[in-house]
Amino acid sequence: MTAFHYTRTDSNDVNDHAASLSGWDQQYEQMSPGCFEGRLEDLRLGPMQVFRESTQRSVLQRGAPGPRTLTLATPVGGPNAGWFCGRRIDAQQAFGLVSGGEFELATHGAFDIVAVGVDREFLERYSQRVDGIRFVDALQRNDVVEGSADANATLRELLLAALCTARESPRLLQQDPLRRALVNSLCDALIARLGHPSPALASAETTAATRQRVVREARRYMREHAEAPINVPDLCQAIHVSRRTLQYSFQDVLQMSPVTYLRALRLNGVRRDLKRGGDEPVADRAARWGFWHLSRFAADYRHLFGELPSQTLRHARGLVTAH
Repeated sequence: MTAFHYTRTDSNDVNDHAASLSGWDQQYEQMSPGCFEGRLEDLRLGPMQVFRESTQRSVLQRGAPGPRTLTLATPVGGPNAGWFCGRRIDAQQAFGLVSGGEFELATHGAFDIVAVGVDREFLERYSQRVDGIRFVDALQRNDVVEGSADANATLRELLLAALCTARESPRLLQQDPLRRALVNSLCDALIARLGHPSPALASAETTAATRQRVVREARRYMREHAEAPINVPDLCQAIHVSRRTLQYSFQDVLQMSPVTYLRALRLNGVRRDLKRGGDEPVADRAARWGFWHLSRFAADYRHLFGELPSQTLRHARGLVTAH
């Protein structure tokens, strides 16, 4: 996984603001009077880009995303009145941009969005590796993307949490397991929102013996890599099955999803690490096991073990001191 790069830029000129988003060819025109105020957070994470852009004046935006990319954006809070390629967008909608097509976004007053973009070839390879099918996106041109308010809220939370990690705890992104987990989550979010629904595969397509074999091989691989932060894409690649087959197998044999099972293993890995004591902060240990959403990690840890990770570490440090 390649390195990350995070920048935060405040601008008082619309042209400077337009130029601050890396990898985009665009031109902005200020349309309402007053001093321009713009802010941009831009996180580059290998083949992914996550950014948040806010402007305080009415702006007419024209341009195009980078070549061979796919981008999905959604407003953050407020009224966020705007028109994207001639269609009205509101605070509960998302809009997508494809490379090769120019876009036009007209905003009226304050406007705040968060977005994720990915190299299309990378996303196609990821889909093939994890789902066993080629990713075919439903977005053929720049357009508003239909979907539920809950789906957009989930996407917003994911992207804002990613930027929060880059802004407040950049050292955590130096951990390769955390970067891989974050990229996987972003790819899954794009596939869920922009991919053509694949034909439903009946669980009967795999026999009970096959599902038991899948779980057996998966658990064997986990045991052999007990100290590694394994995730679903790793597991699919290691035992040569699709995510859907893995899901059916775990649900049928263990009555839980592979995601739940792997999360529990990784939480146990962090707990073993914390119980060794030492001066390393909890967040760094969590990052080493692929946990990048720290508040969610703490909640999951407490739910599983009945105490916060900081309490585990304090107790372990106290035992070491006592001895």
